[in-house]
Amino acid sequence: MTFSAIDILLLVSAMFGVYGLSANGRRRILSCKFFCDVFFALYLYFLGGYTGTMSAGIAALGALIQLASPDKYLGKTLKIRIILAVVLSIAGIAVLARNLTDIYPFISVVVSRFGELSSRTLIIRAGFLTACIPWMIYNYSNEFYLALGFNFLMVIALLTGIVRNERNVKKDQVL
Repeated sequence: MTFSAIDILLLVSAMFGVYGLSANGRRRILSCKFFCDVFFALYLYFLGGYTGTMSAGIAALGALIQLASPDKYLGKTLKIRIILAVVLSIAGIAVLARNLTDIYPFISVVVSRFGELSSRTLIIRAGFLTACIPWMIYNYSNEFYLALGFNFLMVIALLTGIVRNERNVKKDQVL
């Protein structure tokens, strides 16, 4: 296995992902997730994983909407974010999916979107953790083994973030 220039995109994505998922605070997590998803989408595009590209793009759009929404309006944009994620995922499946494996990233997007709806970082991390499983299946099935390693790294970062930041938290504040 050789390292290519395209793999730098995955490396940058992983750096944002690991830092963001082990960080404390909703805004910091979502900021890093946005950049992580953008670089991951670019990486998958250059590999030819177009369903993964669209899914990561939808995830980045969701994180961007969350970041652009002031905390006091998060509840008011709830329906829009859910509907947008579901509609774009269905469109992506209809246009790009060639087989069952291509559906998994879209499932992941919808699952993580529900996790992002919470103001509690524990719920956000749990949603991302659950969403890693369909991504792992997709990356393994398409032989994107470096991306699969990236998924394992994200799982470790999520678990680290949960252990480090959620142990003694009585009430998670929206930051």
